[in-house]
Amino acid sequence: MSDKCLVGGVNAAFVGVDDLTSHLDLYVGQLGWSVAAEGVIAQEAAERLWGNGVGSVGYVELRAAGAGHGRLVLLRVGGRKAPEHPSQADTGLVAINMYTRDIEVSHRELTAAGQRFRTPPATWAVPLGEKLISVTQTFLLAPDGVDVVFVQPATARGTAAWDAEPERHYTELTSVVCHVPDYEAEVAFWGPDGLGLDSWYDVSFTHPGLDEMAQLPAGSEMRLSFLAGPTTARLEITRLADRSLGTDRRPHQRTARDLGHTGWLFLVRDLEETLARVRDLGGSVLSEAHTGPQALFDGARVAFVDTPNGLPVTFIEDAPHAETSPMTQQHPARAPRQSHDQRTATTEKR
Repeated sequence: MSDKCLVGGVNAAFVGVDDLTSHLDLYVGQLGWSVAAEGVIAQEAAERLWGNGVGSVGYVELRAAGAGHGRLVLLRVGGRKAPEHPSQADTGLVAINMYTRDIEVSHRELTAAGQRFRTPPATWAVPLGEKLISVTQTFLLAPDGVDVVFVQPATARGTAAWDAEPERHYTELTSVVCHVPDYEAEVAFWGPDGLGLDSWYDVSFTHPGLDEMAQLPAGSEMRLSFLAGPTTARLEITRLADRSLGTDRRPHQRTARDLGHTGWLFLVRDLEETLARVRDLGGSVLSEAHTGPQALFDGARVAFVDTPNGLPVTFIEDAPHAETSPMTQQHPARAPRQSHDQRTATTEKR
């Protein structure tokens, strides 16, 4: 992590779950991820980080090919009704994305396994200067209101999972997606003059394939910023020109409280400096820097903030020797639970 960049790429996405088995069937049984760790964050530690009323929080950490970033952390949140799946027009956290080797195979085999998709695969293009960069995507409607977007790019960025296992079908998370009302504030917060992520591009465009894939009105104009750190998973900030579309999902997307896609985890090199910048850039510090629990956070210093658009983010401070930390270290993941060992990983056997 450079001195200019306070944060790394997306270390993990938090997903609130009620039906844990259905999530493990998808991510482990069908996508080939593995359980890396599981446990319980005690009530006192969970509430110090994420606020009063959270209670103790069970978690399951998932990794693709042992990747120490682009992870999924399933937080057990029972007794709540599953939310509707966010659409691209909704305000808040929209989707978690990963690469697939063959999107048609993914769509066919996951459908046969009982998974549901919002739309079939569709191709759209983003203008970069005089070039059009094409990408093919499809929205899977995962359990508990989670949108998983499978991406087959024309040119794939290197990923830790594909570097470790070149023949595997799916990667770690390659991006997380949000849709915000104050686009400029969010981009400034995360970008080169804010917390230090590199800006890959910032474009406005329309494309029929995007309308088809995201079920938007014909001719919808989207503004899109790709922001990236040194690791695989990027941050996609979006805004549609037509602000009359969609629903505000943010009140029901709180980490460790709600079901679905409920927050992001970022590794930071200096937590105090990061929190000072959060305040300067229009964010809100909800829990100050403190020693986190051993469960999930390995006793590292942590804090919890909202971005200028009210998106929940957990920060964890990078240890001086982060390569030795079980939080971020690349390692062979643990075998799935016995109840999942006998299930057919249809998309990994080809």
